[in-house]
Amino acid sequence: MWGVSTNWQQVLSNGSVNLGNITYILMKSLGGTLGNALHLSPEAAMTLGVWFARITGLSMFLAYTGAFFTLSYSPLKAIIQGTPKALWPAPVTKLNSTGMPATAMWMQCLLVSLFILLVSFGGDTASAFYNKLTLMANVSMTLPYLFLALAFPFFKLREGLERPFVIFKTKVSTLLATGTVVLVVTFANVFTVIQPVIEAGDWNSALWMTGGPVFFSLLAMMIYQNYTRRMAKLPQWVTE
Repeated sequence: MWGVSTNWQQVLSNGSVNLGNITYILMKSLGGTLGNALHLSPEAAMTLGVWFARITGLSMFLAYTGAFFTLSYSPLKAIIQGTPKALWPAPVTKLNSTGMPATAMWMQCLLVSLFILLVSFGGDTASAFYNKLTLMANVSMTLPYLFLALAFPFFKLREGLERPFVIFKTKVSTLLATGTVVLVVTFANVFTVIQPVIEAGDWNSALWMTGGPVFFSLLAMMIYQNYTRRMAKLPQWVTE
């Protein structure tokens, strides 16, 4: 419905549009277009567009509120408690009385709050920065699923593992499921990267999306190399 109701050049040419507020802008445009199609007055059509955006904001707020409570601690706790302590600075790994990595959560809170403030009050420069971060994360966030899918056939070949629930019971079904997921994710990533170049000659966005996995991979390698050096100096951490 966005595709048939939005004048892309007119709606998206505003410098204040970014990947954080695009949903509300498109919903407002959809409501205004619907109002015009129903032959409402310009004021009524504009009001309808505003209410479309408000209802969207309310529904997203209610949906995300539940997710935020989980997402604010679950991935962070899994990363910290699922990896060796020597991988992180000592304060980050400390748990409070309820078993939560409080220091790491406060660090995450401050970082997220900083990004929100920058995007909200930083003007065009902050919006451009946020867009670049989003582009870097586009491909990077899907690569772990690709690695998991590629590892699935090897996992199925392992013997002696307890498997109380099995869906893919034959080798053919396992390879078919793996091939489907790998092809879909791979082609989605490839076309996500080349789409800006094909449609608008936007090499900048393509480079940022390609650079995302490279940057995060290098960052992970640096963290791991630091971990190996610390383990060589303090091998007693192996038992922790």
